Amino acid sequence: MIRLKEQKPSFEQFLNGLLETARERVPACDAATPWLSTGDGAVRAAILDEFKRRVEKQYGTELVVEPDLISLDRPLESIAVQLYHVFSTVHLMERINAKIRSRLH
Repeated sequence: MIRLKEQKPSFEQFLNGLLETARERVPACDAATPWLSTGDGAVRAAILDEFKRRVEKQYGTELVVEPDLISLDRPLESIAVQLYHVFSTVHLMERINAKIRSRLH
């Protein structure tokens, strides 16, 4: 079970984390780099898988990656926006659930 941590990252921290992960495979990329230019689908999937692993380990919140994210034609920053929105929603739900569980016990 993933242990929920209270603080979630700011969007800047989240974006920087995605960029750091992407740069391990595509050193010259930045926030404006088109997502589809970071490599083929396998490379993009590997970037997302590694970023998901890191986020979940660091913040204790599941990062839900939608399958169509691999093929979206957007800049990296837009990919980060979409991921951050989903992450923030899940983080909030997990915090609410943790409070409810603590009141029941």
